[in-house]
Amino acid sequence: MKRFIACCALALGSLCGSIDAASATDYIDIDEDSYAAVAYSPSSGQFHFAYNYGSRSAAEKAALARCKESDAKIVCWVHNGFCALALGDEVGSYGTGYEWGDGASNTDAANRARSECAERTTGAHVVLVLSSDGQVIQKPSNPTYVTSLGN
Repeated sequence: MKRFIACCALALGSLCGSIDAASATDYIDIDEDSYAAVAYSPSSGQFHFAYNYGSRSAAEKAALARCKESDAKIVCWVHNGFCALALGDEVGSYGTGYEWGDGASNTDAANRARSECAERTTGAHVVLVLSSDGQVIQKPSNPTYVTSLGN
């Protein structure tokens, strides 16, 4: 069974604080059989990700294969939803967030990641928000955020 998620585009300025609701609404249909994973290297601060895999294991293996650093580890994975990674001023400090299922919120995942990172270091900022099927991939070069308004 397919499900729809209502989404709002948010401005880059929202990254500085909590992400608030915006006025434009779009809908995305996340493939409910999709998995995504994020690999992170605490020593280098590098991260890599994989999406649209049929299992958690496959997504994690693909993300780790892209992250060549010897200390790379999976820091977040999601099935049928969104995951987010936040980094801060101190290399090695990070935070993650995820949301899955009906009414999943990309914005909540991003806010949770930023908040978790802020507990560990200063300058916490979201560097990646990803849907499990890859429809939504936001990085610093593509800073528009998506939020669910629920069903």
